[in-house]
Amino acid sequence: MTPEERDRLARVEERVANIGADLAEISDKLDRLIAAANMGRGAWWAVLRLGGILIVLGGAFGWVTDHWTWLK
Repeated sequence: MTPEERDRLARVEERVANIGADLAEISDKLDRLIAAANMGRGAWWAVLRLGGILIVLGGAFGWVTDHWTWLK
């Protein structure tokens, strides 16, 4: 192995070691992001259900008022 090849191999090994640390950091950030998304999931479903209930009630009120004025 020539000195140039040894230097190139040393640089590659250093880069691979740095990539491993970067991947560990990215994995940690991804875990925290997923945890934050899961915390908001329950609130999101509650808001969707509340919105659905409000839409149904609004539609029912509109239907009743439309038929009430038609009966008069």
